[in-house]
Amino acid sequence: MNFDLTTEQKLLQKAAKDFANKEIEPLAPLMERGQALPSNFPKKLGEARFLGMLCPRKYGGSDIGYFNFILVLEQLSYPVSACAWIPGIHNSVAEAIYRFGTEAAKEKYLPGACAGEYVASIVFTEPGTGSDPKSLTTTASFEGNTWLVNGTKRFHSLGNMIGPAMIVVREGDFINCLLVDKDSPGYSSSKSWDFMGYAGLPCVDTYLNNVRVPAENLMGERGKGFDILVKMISGAKIASCARSLGLSQAAQDEAVKYAKGRTRRGSAIFTMMSIQAMVAEIASRVEAARWITYRVAFLREKGFDTILDTARAKLFVTRVAKEVADMSLQVHGAYGFTRDFKIERIYRAAREGEIVEGSSEIQRTIISTYVLS
Repeated sequence: MNFDLTTEQKLLQKAAKDFANKEIEPLAPLMERGQALPSNFPKKLGEARFLGMLCPRKYGGSDIGYFNFILVLEQLSYPVSACAWIPGIHNSVAEAIYRFGTEAAKEKYLPGACAGEYVASIVFTEPGTGSDPKSLTTTASFEGNTWLVNGTKRFHSLGNMIGPAMIVVREGDFINCLLVDKDSPGYSSSKSWDFMGYAGLPCVDTYLNNVRVPAENLMGERGKGFDILVKMISGAKIASCARSLGLSQAAQDEAVKYAKGRTRRGSAIFTMMSIQAMVAEIASRVEAARWITYRVAFLREKGFDTILDTARAKLFVTRVAKEVADMSLQVHGAYGFTRDFKIERIYRAAREGEIVEGSSEIQRTIISTYVLS
C-alpha cells in the first residue's frame, strides 16, 4: 500500500488548503465571538467543488473518491472551525442518497446538494435513547402513499439549515431511513446547542409532528435502515478522524510557531530539552494518526469491510488530537490559557472527537468483540 500522493492529489490538497486559509480561517475567531455561520458558505463550498465529492458527475458531483475526500476534509478542518462540519456531513449524506436513494430522490436532491444550494444532514440520536438505534422512539407509519413521522431528535447537526435530513425512524420492529425536507409542515427546530468547542455549529433538537414524507424518500429497502446506518456511521468515523487530524496538525504547527518565537533569557524556548521532547511527541503522534486515517480511507474506497478498522482508527486518532492539543497548550504555558492564541480554540475542540460518532468506550467494545471472538 503506497500513500505517496500523486501530483493531482497534491494539487487537490493545495486547493483545499487555500480555500481553508481564505474562507474558513478568518471566520473561525469571529464565530468564536458569536457570529453565525454565513448563509452563503455552503454555496462557496459548492463553487469550489467541495460538495458532491462522492457523487457521480451525472448528478453534478465531482466523484473524486473516498481517499481524496479525506485529503480535502483534513485540510478544511485545519482552521478548527464549525465550517468544516458542513463538507463532512453533507458529503456523507449525499453519498448515501446516491447509493441508497430512489432515482426520484437522486434527481430531486443531488444536483442542489452538489451545488451547495442547501445543506443535507443526518440524525438518529434522541433525548432518551442516545445513539442506540435499536431503542428509537421516533416512529413512521405508512399511510396511503406517504410516511407519517413523529418524534424528537437530539444533537441534529445542520438540522435547521434548509435541505434534506436523513431521519432514522422505527416502523414496528424495523428501522427505516427517510429523507425529510426541513421546510416540511410539522418540522421544527430548537435553538442551537452551545458547545464548548466549534462555536457556531448549527446543532439543534428536531421536532417531527405528523410530518408527511413521500414514499420515494425511503432509503433502501423497507426495514433495512439499520444496515444503511451502520455503513453511514463507518464512514462518519473516518470523517471524524480527518477532522481530528486537521486539528492535530494545527496544534503541532502552533506549538512549533510559539516555540520558535518565544524567548527566555535571550534564546528561543525551542532550545530547551523539555520543549523539544514535547514537540517530538506531538510530531510522532500526528504522523501516526495521519497514516492510520489514510489507510482506513483507502480500505473503504476499495470496498473492504471497515467496521473494525474504523473503530480502531477513531479510538486512536481522536485520542491523539486531545493529547497533542494538551501538549501544545503546555508549550504555550500561561499564554495557551488565554483566548489570544489559537491553541485555546484547538484545545476545546479536541475534546469532541472522543464523544461524537460513537464514544471511545463504544469503539473499545467493537474492537474487543472482534479480537476476542
